[in-house]
Amino acid sequence: MTNTSLNQLVFELLELRRAKLKTTDTVDRRLVIDWIQSQRARLLKQGFAKPFVGIDENLVQDLGSLALTQVASNDLSIVDYDYMLRTSAEIPATIDRAGGIGTFTRIGPPNKLTVNYKVVTYEQALVSGNGHFNKDMVYAFVLGDYVYLISKSGYHLTNTYVHIRGVFQDPIQAARIPDATWDYDDDYPINKSMIDQLKTLIVQEKFGLTLVQPDDKTDDSKDNPESDIQPKKA
Repeated sequence: MTNTSLNQLVFELLELRRAKLKTTDTVDRRLVIDWIQSQRARLLKQGFAKPFVGIDENLVQDLGSLALTQVASNDLSIVDYDYMLRTSAEIPATIDRAGGIGTFTRIGPPNKLTVNYKVVTYEQALVSGNGHFNKDMVYAFVLGDYVYLISKSGYHLTNTYVHIRGVFQDPIQAARIPDATWDYDDDYPINKSMIDQLKTLIVQEKFGLTLVQPDDKTDDSKDNPESDIQPKKA
């Protein structure tokens, strides 16, 4: 990880807004966190859209081994299978990528040395596994807020847990799946090259300011920053 926390990013952003951060600052920290989350997802989506772009391990989160529950396939209008497996817990959405399968770096058995399941779309899952050599292959797909496992041979039904890693749109939700004690002082999945871009976007688009630090020259509890540069409108 980059050893960067959400609290650190929020503090640095508010320091850019004012030379001296005060507890009475009028910008809600929760709103700044929401901006950080959305701009991170925006930058990642733009980056992943470029050709030959790999996935930085600093961005990847491990959800751990998640329990699976059996569901009837006809509940999803799939008639060629008797049962499928579905994660018991809801899974946060990954960053969108071409192909519609999201940004998973692994969906597979809890034993991390075993072969990953093949991630496909729901539509692809309907027609997968019909060949002689792939009938035992386990396919994983996302529908709604869950990950499903399916195979023609029923081999998927031997699993009780699934291991999932990926790059998620909401890293806070993702972090709290394996660790309910995660808080804003813990590592936040972002790489160093993104941090300056993220700050610039938020300062310019949300704060409506330049990157020159304004200074509150009045000795009171109000937020009265002054600057020699005319602030830009959002």
